[in-house]
Order: sequence, then C-alpha cells, then structure tokens
Amino acid sequence: MFRRISTFASWGTKRNWYFQQYFIQFDIYTVLRHYCGFDRNDDDFVDRLSRFYSVLIFSVFVIIVSSVQFVGKPISCFAPASFTDAHITYADFICWISDTYFVSVDAEIPEPDDIEARQGTNAIRFYQYVPFILMLQACGFFLPGFFWRSGSSRLGIPLQKYLDQLNMSHRSLTEPPMYRRQLIRNVATRLDQYFRMRNRAFIPKLTCLYLFTKVIYIMNILIQLISLHYLMNFELTFNSLFQRLIIYSNTIRHVSLQFPTNVLCDFIVRFLGKNTHRHTVQCVLPINVFNEKIFIFAYLWLIFLLICTLYNLFIQWIIFILFHRSVIDTRVRRLRPISSKHRINDNYDESENIPVFNYQPITKNFSRNYLHCDGIVIMRLFDMNIDIVTMNDLMNDLWELYKTSPV
Repeated sequence: MFRRISTFASWGTKRNWYFQQYFIQFDIYTVLRHYCGFDRNDDDFVDRLSRFYSVLIFSVFVIIVSSVQFVGKPISCFAPASFTDAHITYADFICWISDTYFVSVDAEIPEPDDIEARQGTNAIRFYQYVPFILMLQACGFFLPGFFWRSGSSRLGIPLQKYLDQLNMSHRSLTEPPMYRRQLIRNVATRLDQYFRMRNRAFIPKLTCLYLFTKVIYIMNILIQLISLHYLMNFELTFNSLFQRLIIYSNTIRHVSLQFPTNVLCDFIVRFLGKNTHRHTVQCVLPINVFNEKIFIFAYLWLIFLLICTLYNLFIQWIIFILFHRSVIDTRVRRLRPISSKHRINDNYDESENIPVFNYQPITKNFSRNYLHCDGIVIMRLFDMNIDIVTMNDLMNDLWELYKTSPV
C-alpha cells in the first residue's frame, strides 16, 4: 500500500513538473512575442512597414540564403581532369571561403604574378556574409520600434495596454454593456491622470520621443541605401533594374559585376617539402542569382520606405501637430444634433428663445491646456488603431472627467 502511495505521489510530482515546464515555455513565448512587437499596434501603419513588414521580409531572405548556403551547394568549380574527388571537394570549399574575382569571358586571364589585376577591383568578397548582412538590416528596422515601446512605457503611458483594453471592449459583444463601458472608463481615468500630471511639464516628452523614433527610421533607411549604393554600385536606371530583376536565360549573358555567377579562384596546394602548386579554376556561384534579386528588391523597398516615412513624418505628423488647433473639436460637432432635436419638436415655437451655450472657450482649453501635444498624439494613435464607436466613447469619458475639474 505504501508503494502505491509513493507511486501516486511521484506521478503527481512529475505531472506538476510538466505543467510548470509548459507554462514556462508559454511565458517565454509570450515575452518574446511582446518584445519583438509583432502583436503591437501602438504606432501608425508607416511605422509597421518598417518594424514589422521589413523585419519579416528580411528574415525570410535570411532563411532563403542560409538554406542555399548551408543545405545546398552554393559554389561548384570546374576542376582539371587530374583532380580526384577529394581535390574537387577541397577546391569547392577553399574557393567558397576565399575571395574570388571576376574576369569577363572576352578578356584574357591575367598572369599569376599580376595580383592587382586578378584580385584588385574585380574581387568579390561579400557573398559569404550575405545572411549576416540581411540579418543586420533586419535588426536595423527592429531597434527603433523597440526604442519606442521601451521609451513610452518609461514615460508612464503604456499605449499597448490601453489599446488592448479598448479592443477588448470592442470584442466583448456577449458581455453586459456596463462591462464594456467600465473598460473604456478605466482607460479614460488613467489618461486623465497622465494629462493632469504632464501639464506641469513644459516639453512634450512623448511627442518628441515619437518624432525622434521616426527620425531614427529615416536614418536607418538612409544608411542602408547609401551602403547598398556605394558598396555594391547599383545603377538607379529603369533599364538596369529591369534587366537585373528578370531571371537570366541562356540567351542573355549575365555580366553583373556585383553578383557574378561565373568567377575565377586561385589557390595553392602544398606538398611535402617546399613543393607548392598554384591552381586557377573556374567556379559557378548559383547563389548570386538569388542574392542579386534579393538586394535589388531590398534597394527598391528602401526607396519606397524612405518616401513613405518622409511623407508620414513631415506631412502627417509635424504639420498636424503644429496646426492641430485649427482642427474642429469633436465635442463641438456633437452640439449640432442637439439643436436639430428642438427643430423637429411639434411644440416648437419660433418666438421661443433657446439658450445657446458657447462651448468654444472650454473646448479650446480641453485641447490646448488639457491634452497638449502629448494628448493630441495619443488620441490620434488611438484613432488609427481602434474603431470609431470606441473612440467616441473614450472621448466622451475624457470630456466628462475634464468638466469635473477644468484645467
């Protein structure tokens, strides 16, 4: 009997251990997903083009190139007939890790002693490191988003938590209406505390942080564009880009200097004593067909991102922040249906004087003294990422909280 009890206790201990390991793995997955920012929407769509879609695109490129390099055969050299299988394998490996150089088919191969002509300007030195280059580009797009998430949380405004509560209220269709209203009311209360506390600060820190994050996105794109343009000598012409993007067939000669598929390789084989033999073999780099298409697409993608980010920063945000006072307040727009209700009343008397309240001073104070720049930015980010009904209820709650104690 004691043996059965001990067996049952050990089985219960193992079961608890399995549950603990499962929950630990789930927590690690949740933390990684949270900090990677793939399930966050506390920014606008242009920011997500960089910190989500660009990271996803370059990660796929890393997987493609790495699979060709480490699973497939990235290089194949044409060895002399005297080479054995071991010699051919050695030639493939030594030419892959060494620098190769490109010589046109119409040109003669330089002499072995002319090292400058062989491996000077025509040397190819980067194709082994393409996965690391693409990984570095993906990290360049990931870091600004991580900087924005960490900085906004440190300033006391966890936007993503508020957005999750607001989206939860939108999805809670089966819950009582009071539950949905309470979720929105909680967010409004926390925002009211933040706005009243930040009114003492002269500099809108959250706005400066968000605009500085966009500047970091632009700097990252410019650095990557300049690197690709000068290190790989891309020609920004339609004819050149069109010829590079198509898959070259046998009728089209591939003469790319940045991503050649037909290269030469020099290596030395040592024997006993001082006997050394220099060999020059011709190698094929099929991986450069993928590399060229990947970097051309990356080049065009960076240009598209640069245009979108510049337009988003200067037109959609800076001008909006500078001239946000001219935007009609939502509370003023809600006063129009009130007057229309009096119009359709059957007992309406034209001679009756209807009191008209001037809400213009208090609405100006609401946007200028209560929301400030930080509040305008927060409300616009909310408006971009939640539905209009939830946004209207949130503004109503903020308005009611503001009227209790106007600033």
